[in-house]
Amino acid sequence: MAIDDTSRYADILTYVGTDTNGRQLEGLELRPVPQTSGFFYYTPTDNDRLDLLANEFYHDPRKFWRICDASDQLDPFDVIAPNIPILLPENT
Repeated sequence: MAIDDTSRYADILTYVGTDTNGRQLEGLELRPVPQTSGFFYYTPTDNDRLDLLANEFYHDPRKFWRICDASDQLDPFDVIAPNIPILLPENT
Protein backbone atom coordinates (compact mmCIF):
# COMPACT_ATOMS: atom_id res chain seq x y z
CA MET A 1 0.00 0.00 0.00
CA ALA A 2 1.62 3.25 -1.14
CA ILE A 3 0.88 6.26 1.03
CA ASP A 4 2.26 9.71 0.27
CA ASP A 5 4.80 11.00 2.81
CA THR A 6 2.66 14.09 3.42
CA SER A 7 -0.45 12.06 4.23
CA ARG A 8 -1.90 12.00 7.73
CA TYR A 9 -1.66 8.19 7.41
CA ALA A 10 2.04 8.13 6.47
CA ASP A 11 3.14 6.76 9.86
CA ILE A 12 0.16 4.47 10.49
CA LEU A 13 0.82 0.73 10.52
CA THR A 14 -0.89 -1.55 8.01
CA TYR A 15 -2.41 -4.96 8.57
CA VAL A 16 -3.67 -7.77 6.38
CA GLY A 17 -7.09 -9.22 7.05
CA THR A 18 -9.22 -11.86 5.38
CA ASP A 19 -12.76 -11.13 4.21
CA THR A 20 -15.66 -13.59 4.23
CA ASN A 21 -14.69 -14.84 0.75
CA GLY A 22 -11.17 -15.70 1.88
CA ARG A 23 -9.54 -12.77 0.07
CA GLN A 24 -6.68 -11.04 1.83
CA LEU A 25 -7.09 -7.31 2.10
CA GLU A 26 -4.58 -4.76 3.32
CA GLY A 27 -5.79 -1.98 5.59
CA LEU A 28 -4.61 0.70 7.96
CA GLU A 29 -4.74 0.65 11.71
CA LEU A 30 -6.86 3.38 13.27
CA ARG A 31 -5.18 6.78 13.30
CA PRO A 32 -5.18 8.42 16.70
CA VAL A 33 -6.48 11.97 16.52
CA PRO A 34 -3.73 14.21 17.87
CA GLN A 35 -4.33 16.86 20.49
CA THR A 36 -4.82 20.10 18.63
CA SER A 37 -4.06 23.48 20.04
CA GLY A 38 -5.94 26.28 18.39
CA PHE A 39 -4.39 29.00 16.38
CA PHE A 40 -7.50 31.13 15.93
CA TYR A 41 -11.20 30.98 15.22
CA TYR A 42 -12.49 31.61 11.72
CA THR A 43 -16.11 32.25 10.78
CA PRO A 44 -16.91 30.50 7.48
CA THR A 45 -19.16 31.91 4.79
CA ASP A 46 -21.54 30.13 2.42
CA ASN A 47 -18.71 29.70 -0.11
CA ASP A 48 -16.14 28.10 2.21
CA ARG A 49 -15.07 24.46 1.93
CA LEU A 50 -12.49 22.53 3.93
CA ASP A 51 -10.09 22.20 1.01
CA LEU A 52 -10.32 25.91 0.20
CA LEU A 53 -9.66 26.88 3.82
CA ALA A 54 -6.72 24.49 4.01
CA ASN A 55 -5.29 25.97 0.84
CA GLU A 56 -5.72 29.51 2.15
CA PHE A 57 -4.28 28.93 5.62
CA TYR A 58 -1.87 26.00 5.08
CA HIS A 59 -1.06 26.47 1.37
CA ASP A 60 -2.09 22.88 0.72
CA PRO A 61 -5.72 21.79 0.14
CA ARG A 62 -4.82 18.24 1.20
CA LYS A 63 -4.32 19.47 4.77
CA PHE A 64 -8.08 19.88 5.26
CA TRP A 65 -7.83 17.08 7.82
CA ARG A 66 -5.96 19.44 10.21
CA ILE A 67 -9.18 21.44 10.46
CA CYS A 68 -11.18 18.23 10.90
CA ASP A 69 -8.89 17.07 13.71
CA ALA A 70 -9.55 20.32 15.58
CA SER A 71 -13.30 19.77 15.35
CA ASP A 72 -15.46 17.58 17.56
CA GLN A 73 -17.56 16.55 14.52
CA LEU A 74 -17.24 12.98 13.22
CA ASP A 75 -18.33 13.76 9.65
CA PRO A 76 -16.05 16.11 7.67
CA PHE A 77 -19.12 17.55 5.95
CA ASP A 78 -20.35 18.76 9.37
CA VAL A 79 -17.12 20.54 10.32
CA ILE A 80 -17.97 23.87 8.72
CA ALA A 81 -21.27 25.68 8.61
CA PRO A 82 -21.80 29.30 7.58
CA ASN A 83 -21.53 31.83 10.41
CA ILE A 84 -20.46 29.24 13.03
CA PRO A 85 -16.81 29.81 14.05
CA ILE A 86 -14.37 26.93 13.65
CA LEU A 87 -10.95 26.40 15.21
CA LEU A 88 -8.03 26.55 12.80
CA PRO A 89 -4.93 24.89 14.28
CA GLU A 90 -1.47 26.20 13.63
CA ASN A 91 0.37 24.85 10.61
CA THR A 92 2.90 22.33 11.81
